[in-house]
Amino acid sequence: MRIDEINLLKTCSLLGVIFLHALYPFTVPGIFWKMFAEQPNLTADRIVSCLGLIIIPSFMLASGYLLARGLELKKRSFAEQLANRAKRLLIPWLFMTVFWMVPLYTLFDLPAYNHPAGLSLLHSYEAGLKGLFSDHLWFLLVLFWASVFWLAAFPLLKKIGTPGGLALALAGSWLISRYGSGLTWYALWETAGPLIYMFLGIALWTNRNRLDAFFKRRAVPVFAVTLLLYALFASRTELPQIPYWAACCTGALLAYQASLYCSRRWYKDLRGNVCYRYFENNAFRFYLFHIPGGLLIFKAIDALTSLSPLPFAILSFTLNLAATTLIVALVNTLEAFARNLLTKAG
Repeated sequence: MRIDEINLLKTCSLLGVIFLHALYPFTVPGIFWKMFAEQPNLTADRIVSCLGLIIIPSFMLASGYLLARGLELKKRSFAEQLANRAKRLLIPWLFMTVFWMVPLYTLFDLPAYNHPAGLSLLHSYEAGLKGLFSDHLWFLLVLFWASVFWLAAFPLLKKIGTPGGLALALAGSWLISRYGSGLTWYALWETAGPLIYMFLGIALWTNRNRLDAFFKRRAVPVFAVTLLLYALFASRTELPQIPYWAACCTGALLAYQASLYCSRRWYKDLRGNVCYRYFENNAFRFYLFHIPGGLLIFKAIDALTSLSPLPFAILSFTLNLAATTLIVALVNTLEAFARNLLTKAG
């Protein structure tokens, strides 16, 4: 069964990530991103900050929604669910680290978090396989750890309900943020917020009928209140974790409400568009392969950084999407070819 609003939310979130990565070089230098224009643009920095509070939490929300749906509809053991998550997240992380990210970052001498320019291939593999140099693949690792947490906690959630689940999410997130700074391998220390955003999706699935009816009857005032709360929390993200998590949660709820509204009106038309349908069907692979495309484009056409950030980001986004489309098409073709060979051999 397709869930239109969740499919739309995931697809738009992944497109948003690719666009944000095209705009990142114009932001104020930070800890994770390592390639910047000579002069940061404060407007671009603000746009990235605001959208960053929405896009990644939205995908985490969608993942929590689908996780809860799968646990409720498919009666699998914890071990089976864990193996399924490892297959869907850890194997792609390992494949992309070994055959894509480490070779390309080393070949083109690209700097990244925990990967300075000039690092040898051996040391790149050492950092990559320890989960220290993971770049955009941190998301797969964090999604795996958050999934494991909620897989283990799901039987308890049925007993304690949504309020108890929220308390559990806050407690787990606080413990990780308070004591997990040393858990640098495999993005463990970055799991704090995602535990809450994933729980938000679980809560939406659990209470979906009442909430969707509520959103439908009061769409405008609910969206306005959520937007107001988002603006309030987003302006206070320099404070301790709670305001930041609240900003991300309200941002994800904004995106969910917008997706719910749009899916009821235009999703069928979108699915009828061949370009959109291809991206939605392959969205995860677009995410995996789009980096370091944006970095290479930025490095190759550095002269164009004299453009203002938005035109440059749109150009980079378009070129990256076109190149990634070719890569994804090639990967799909090779996979189909390998599958046919295995079928004949069997």
